[in-house]
Amino acid sequence: MKKYILYFITALFLLGTTGCSKKNSEPDSVKPKAEGALPQDMATMVEPIDALMRNMLENNTDYDATNPEFFWSALYYFLGNSGAENSLVTVTDDGRLKVPKKVAQEYAIALFATYDDLLPLPETLSHSIIYDKDWDAYLLTQGDRGLSETVLSNYKETEKGYVITAKLVSTMEDKEVLGKCEVTMQKNAFADGIVDPRYFYSIEAMTKEEGFASPTQNASCVFNGLADSHTVEVTLDDGTIQAFQFYDETVSEKLHTMKEGDAFSFIYSDDDKTGTLTILEIK
Repeated sequence: MKKYILYFITALFLLGTTGCSKKNSEPDSVKPKAEGALPQDMATMVEPIDALMRNMLENNTDYDATNPEFFWSALYYFLGNSGAENSLVTVTDDGRLKVPKKVAQEYAIALFATYDDLLPLPETLSHSIIYDKDWDAYLLTQGDRGLSETVLSNYKETEKGYVITAKLVSTMEDKEVLGKCEVTMQKNAFADGIVDPRYFYSIEAMTKEEGFASPTQNASCVFNGLADSHTVEVTLDDGTIQAFQFYDETVSEKLHTMKEGDAFSFIYSDDDKTGTLTILEIK
């Protein structure tokens, strides 16, 4: 079934539904500011990379093509900021973008190399993007890049495509690097079947390097005791005994009043580089 869907999408593209001369001229705000010569057919990839960088930075998430919420929030950033460049995308009377489903499919392929179909649209994003069955299109608000831009550099060729460095940089005078990722791209498997394709690569992975907070997770446990003023030992639901750091004043107050055996739930971060687990909030 998945292969059938892939062939069906390619057949749609062969009808020329995505090609337009308008897409060949990029506004300066989305052109990559290369720190070295980049392949010409990579220039438009700054758009999906920019969308993923903003999504990962602003929502404190990791690249995950299998997670419907990440999938659609990334697609929302991408379509909201770059979708208006597509000739099939129109603007409704109330200022929203009307994006045909087949356009959303094309953009999703650029974001996710493993793409084989649009994932279910999560209810949590219903305030930002909705599907209109009558139009077979998605309605969403246009995005705002704010005072930052994505810069591509340090590319190196691989067997399937390229590995490249991407930085989200402030456009203010300080030019602060807000986030930095290593991006792995491979050739877009559908590009040869698309009339005038815009995106010649699909993103396979994005690894955080600088500027990102550690992703947060939820857990439940039983309080064992305090090892010191900033370390608590707990037994997690799976029976694992684990030590967590804590620095927030409210968290500290709650933990210092607990007794052995007290059960509680909490939100914590996991720093991949140091292996440090830190409790951010107790529910």
